[in-house]
Amino acid sequence: MLKRQLAIDMGTANTRIYVKSGGIVLNEPSVIARDVDNDAILAVGRAAEELLGRQNEKIEVSRPLTSGVIADFAGARVMLGTFIRRASGRWHISQPEAMMTVPSGATSTEQRAVIDVGRRAGLKSVYLIPSGVSAALGAGLPVIEPKGHMIIDIGSETTEVTVLSLGGVVASRSIRLGGTNMTEAIMRTIKRIHGVQIGIGSAEEAKRLVGSLAEKPKSSMKIHGRANVKGQPQTLSIGAKDLRAPLEAALERIVLAARSVLEKTPPDLVSDIVESGMILSGGGAQLHGLSEYFQAKLQTHVKLAQDPELCAVKGAFIALTHLNDYKRSLLGI
Repeated sequence: MLKRQLAIDMGTANTRIYVKSGGIVLNEPSVIARDVDNDAILAVGRAAEELLGRQNEKIEVSRPLTSGVIADFAGARVMLGTFIRRASGRWHISQPEAMMTVPSGATSTEQRAVIDVGRRAGLKSVYLIPSGVSAALGAGLPVIEPKGHMIIDIGSETTEVTVLSLGGVVASRSIRLGGTNMTEAIMRTIKRIHGVQIGIGSAEEAKRLVGSLAEKPKSSMKIHGRANVKGQPQTLSIGAKDLRAPLEAALERIVLAARSVLEKTPPDLVSDIVESGMILSGGGAQLHGLSEYFQAKLQTHVKLAQDPELCAVKGAFIALTHLNDYKRSLLGI
């Protein structure tokens, strides 16, 4: 009651807040809607997302974060403040302290922006943890052990590849590519091959329901869009084979990032990783057949974490409640 603690994973696509007594108390889209005339915020989160692609010229719907870092300071402050109040509910008695995730590749300026937004949104103290590290903790990896563990955390627009051992980061790499980039690649491919323009919501649904990296996927679905030439509505039947090429093109960069991290990892720790396998986490890691795809590319066993999209926020709370154990080795604070 007197010392309130929050773990906040404020990502490009979604923001999640975790508290000790209630677990995940907020999981909403990182979206705001504002009045174009006076710049006032009209809606935040799920209510704002419902307007995406359907707004009129008087309303602008946007995401305050790009590639995991703050692009719209004022919008991020209002959004986070609203989310904190929603998560706190009637127990909002004192200013909480929070652990917030950031990409490991975030610059010092980008990190300071997150801290500043957090404080202006109502937080008393703000600590930062790299997304890959928090995902490893949330996935249950025993990072304190004298063994190598590797995690690939695929977010909306950022992927973190991290190797940890003895409570510290051995090697890591952050690239600005994630699930949203795969969705956009699907949109471009359908437009180029079929001459039909589809919305990002339809492309996301196709990726989720039909997208697959399995050897012989058979699923297909109907998808609606607008013909490029005549501008008329058009319906297509899209199969997994239609989506494989754009998905693989995006994923190849993640494979290269994973290989570069392994090249910087000591041989004994690589041996540990081969023995125990790699872990996939993040919302972008739920693509069908992705574990098998990485396994074939990296020649190492790969498995999907439980509740992969929640690993980062769960790990952030673990780090916050064991701050003295992790602040030097994992947090760099």
